[in-house]
Order: sequence, then C-alpha cells, then structure tokens
Amino acid sequence: MKVCLISAPTANQLGNRAVGEVDAARIMGELAPVGILSLAAVLEEKGLQPEVVDLNRVYYEWLQSSQQRTPEADFCRFAGSWFADRQFDFFGLSTVCSSYPLTIRIAGELKRRHPESTVTLGGPQASVVDLSTMRAYPFIDLVVRGEAEQTLPQLLDALDSRSSVASVPGVTFRRGGKVLRTPDAPLILDLDSLPFPAFHLFPDVRFCRHFPMELGRGCPFACTFCSTNDFFRRRFRLKSPEHVIAEMRRVKQTYGINSFELVHDMFTVDRKRVVAFCEALLACDEKFYWGSSARTDCIDEELIELMARAGCRGIFFGIESGSARLQKIIDKGLDLNDSAARIQYCDKFKINTAVSLIAGFPDETMDDLQDTAAFFMDSLRHDHADPQLSILSPLADTPIQKQHKASLVLDDDIADMSYRGWNQEREDYEMIAAYPEIFSSFYSVPTPFVKREFLKEFRDFVLNGMRTFRWLFVGLHQDSGNIVNVFEQWRQWRDESEIHFAAHGRTVYYANSQFPADFLRFVQQHYIPVHSRAPAAITALLECELAARGYHDEGASGRDGRYSDDDNELLPDSRLALFPGVRLIKLNADFQDIIQRLRQKLPLNETTEKSVMLAIRKNGSGMAEVHQLTPLSAQLLGLCQDNWTVEEMTAEFLQRKIEVPGIPPNLVCLAGIEMLRQQRFISLA
Repeated sequence: MKVCLISAPTANQLGNRAVGEVDAARIMGELAPVGILSLAAVLEEKGLQPEVVDLNRVYYEWLQSSQQRTPEADFCRFAGSWFADRQFDFFGLSTVCSSYPLTIRIAGELKRRHPESTVTLGGPQASVVDLSTMRAYPFIDLVVRGEAEQTLPQLLDALDSRSSVASVPGVTFRRGGKVLRTPDAPLILDLDSLPFPAFHLFPDVRFCRHFPMELGRGCPFACTFCSTNDFFRRRFRLKSPEHVIAEMRRVKQTYGINSFELVHDMFTVDRKRVVAFCEALLACDEKFYWGSSARTDCIDEELIELMARAGCRGIFFGIESGSARLQKIIDKGLDLNDSAARIQYCDKFKINTAVSLIAGFPDETMDDLQDTAAFFMDSLRHDHADPQLSILSPLADTPIQKQHKASLVLDDDIADMSYRGWNQEREDYEMIAAYPEIFSSFYSVPTPFVKREFLKEFRDFVLNGMRTFRWLFVGLHQDSGNIVNVFEQWRQWRDESEIHFAAHGRTVYYANSQFPADFLRFVQQHYIPVHSRAPAAITALLECELAARGYHDEGASGRDGRYSDDDNELLPDSRLALFPGVRLIKLNADFQDIIQRLRQKLPLNETTEKSVMLAIRKNGSGMAEVHQLTPLSAQLLGLCQDNWTVEEMTAEFLQRKIEVPGIPPNLVCLAGIEMLRQQRFISLA
C-alpha cells in the first residue's frame, strides 16, 4: 500500500515574500511535524515506505511561482495540482485549528483527483470534531482520533485486506450512510517504545537552529479554554532521560545540531523527573541546549537554576491572564506574584521566557484587562522575557466553547481573521460561517464588558508597540498607571487626527512604519504636554526613540558591523571618524538611570537630570542598540565627528588637561581611542 502523510500548514511567516530559501527552510525545519514523523517511523517498522509531504514547503513553492500572481491565485488549487500526478492508496492529513478550513479544502481536491484513494484526517482538530466534519464533508473517508501510532497500522492493514475498519480502535468511519465511531484507542504509556521519528523523510530539518523533539505527552490540568487534555486525555507521560539524551546524541551526530525544542505541554509537572533529566544532562560528556513548556507553579528558583546549568535556554509559560479573579474563573489557578517571580528568576539566569497571555474571556472586565496588560508590561522589564497577547479562541469541545456555542460571534470582515493564525480565503470564510461547530476557533465568545474591536486593536497596538519601542512603552505604562490608559488616549488622538484604517486594515496599519511615526508624534505633541507626570524621563525616552527611528529611516548608511579596520596601524596622522552606522545624540536626563528605574519600578519623576551622550548603532539583528557614553568616550567621539587626526586629538586633550589620575593626557587619549576602536565606535577615516 502506498501511503502519503501530509502535515498541516502552519508557517504563517512564509507569507512574507522577502523570506529567502535558507530562512524558509529553517522556519519549516523548526516546524517539523513530529507527530507525523513518529507515525512514519512506526509504518517503516511495519515494512511500509510512507512519503511525508510538508504543506509548508508546498506553500512556499506556490509563493515563489508565477501562479501566485494570477487573479485566480489560490493555494488550495495549487496544492491539488501539485498532488495530481502523485498516486497513493492512502492520504493522511494532519490538522490544527488555525488552518483546518484549508486542510479540508485540500482533502476535497485530493478526493476529486484521486477518487479511488482513501482520504483520512487526523490530529488534534479533526479528533474533536470528527462527527460533524464527516457529516458536512462526504469526501472525508475516515478520521483517526487521538494518538495514532497503534491505530494507523491497524487501519492500513484493514484497508489493504479490504476488511471492516469497525474493529480498529480510535477510528470514525461511514457505514450505510451513517457516521460511526469505534471506541478510543488505548494511550501509549511507554513512550520510550516508540521508534525515533523519521526525520530523514523531512529534509528541511537539517536547517534547524532548534531541533524539534518530543519529550512527552499529556497535561493533568483542565483549564476551561484548552483542548490539550482532550487529545491526550489528561494522562501525563514523559520519555526517560536516557532515551531523550540518546535521541539528542543521534540528532547531533546526524545533523550537527545540539539545540532542541523539547515538545511537551507541561514538562515540569513531575519535579523529580525534571531533576533526573537535568542531572543526566550534566553527567553526560556532551553539551546540549534546550527549551520546554512549564507552569509557573510547577517550578521554583532552585529548579530554574538547575535547568539553566543543564542547558535550558527557553521556557514557555502559559500565564493566560494577569487578573487574579479570572485565574479562578478559567481554572488556571496561578498565584500571579509567584509567576512574576519565576519570570524574573529566569531572566537572572538568561533563560528566554515566552509569557503567554490571553484577552477576550467572556467574564473579562476593563479592570481584568488592565491587570493582564500590567502583567504583560511588567514582563517587558526583563531582557529575556517575550510577552505574547492573543485573543481568546473558543476551541472546539472545550468548556468555554460548550458554554457559549449558541452565542458565538463571527467577524464580518475576512481580513480581520488574520489574528486567528493562518490567513483565510473567501472559500474558507464561507465554510467557517456555515459550520460554527466545526470551526469555532474562528469565532469569538461574547464579551459584554469590553468591546471586541477595542480588544483586537489593543492587541495589535501593544504587540507592535513593544517590538518597536520597548522601553518607551514601559515608561508610558509606568508613567500613566497602565498602558490601557495610554491606548485610550492614543485612540482618541488618532480619531481627532483622522488616522483611519480603512485603506489597509487595522492589523496592517499597526505592523507597518506609519504606526511608529504617528505614535511618536502623539507622545511628543499630546501625551507629554497633557498627561505625563515625569516629562523629563518620558522626553528622554522619546528622543532616544526618535533618534533610533531616524537611524532606521536613513538605513544606517555606510558599512555594517562586519566592517573592521583592526589590521590598520594607528599613526599620529591617522584620521578618525565614527564607526560606520554609529549616531550620537545628547539628552538632558540620565538614560541609564531611567532604564534602571523602569526595571525596578522606581519613581520616574526622580530621574537624574544631567547632560549625557548616547551612541546608537545597529546590532546583529539589524535593530538599533543604545549605549550611554562615559564623559571621556563622549569627548573622543565628539572630536571624531570632525575627522580629527590622532595627533590633533592628543593635542586637544593636552590643552583641555583631560587626564585620569596618574596617567598623562596623551596616553589617556590613545588608550581611549583604542578602546573605542575595539568596541566598534571609532574607525580610521
């Protein structure tokens, strides 16, 4: 039997046509469908030779093709033609909620072009809406529910022998015009018994920076908005430390990669096993780096320190709400003070934390939203924290979806669904509108206390604001009492200034360069003179952002950070200049003091007022980084702006009597020049 396993499309980033082949391959490699590759490995053990198709790769091919630029461009039709000459007896498509409409449409194309083949859905989304999906779409032959490593081989044997699938557990099928279900398949309790996933069938994985690898399955908690416990039936399981480390070694030997994204919804539930894993990593003779998910109440400072020593470089924390009231309502039950302390401690050990928050719960009030916004902004005070804010999606068969299924709201504008994940086409929208029970994640629950449009715009505002001007945003939050207050002031000013989204849409506006320009103008012309309680500090933050903005607008002309003149000898007649791309600005407030006050939540109106000079330059990511200069460095760089020679600068130091106690001015000047050259602030003209 010829079997094709097809991943769900998930790489939204590929919609950016500027993504090159290498970057695209890296993105796709890090999104490798570990579940499908595990199934493929099981089938290989049974003697089959399955083919794995990554729909992200097919999507990228479509983006690069001439078909993408035609009026009738449609990825679904492209995928159908891509599969037209590929003959298989069995097509198995994995599903996730964000691209479920597209996956179903592709399944329809497969059935139309290959009517004799069996078209089957699996994965988390199809598993919970299996009956309604098969009743709505007759071209779906089967749904495999839940973990499929045991079910799929039995199903293929039944299909190959043309026997009934009614004896195969975990399958939804058709008989006599009815859709029927067999009992659930047993969970796989011993995950070590599973073969190493068939990564050799997924070539893009070799481009990974962080290799995806399954660590375990199942979450014992039951949050009202989450569907994970339905798919894995709340049975928490982990692979043994020895097994995981052996797989890490295998990846390193095969692909040369030693950094891993360990896939598990809730790794730290069993503290003893986390400790055992970390100690095993510390005892092995190789260094591995890794990230995982955790609850903040299932981790403490001692464990964080151990994880850091064992190579942990990233943790995903699902905080979900910054409101203590909502923590109880949604059955999350976190102590938010403890959660904040865990994030701070991870920052101490340079562990990057993704801090996941959600807005739009049905019971959410403006006070709750402000609490969540405050948690978001407080996370921004830490260099290694990356807060995230999403709008609640009522996932199928979750308690929230069941409670509100009769009152779910669908947005009229298809473009407004972009925040749900994968971009939707008109055909997708029509499916979503026709079957709310299948596609509930594209709907919204009623939010009687906060308008949905307010929530969606706030999300775009805060996510793009933090990426564009992080410290100014934190400063505005602290100065105003809450970033929601700033947002309300901004909205009013935006309306009065007749800044509208009609031409391009709300999400597009906040993501492009017009929003930063407008917002900085708002801060300068309205917020500081009307609302600010610490105008000196906010003005300094604003001036820094304006300088950095000008830096970006001018493209940081000149050579970038790879330029070096280290081999050029420094002579008396050597003429000096600012290193290419470096800009200098003067402030009337101590910038370092302001940042320290923001980190520690100290009063901004007590900021030290003094003249300081900042140097702004591009870092390795192409973003502007800010350095406050010492008085000596400021004087040297000021002279470099005039292209003085070393001899002229030394003479100026002698004349000004600039010296460090016990060191002559000429030596101070030469040492300062050399230090600034090494730091890439000065170069030879």
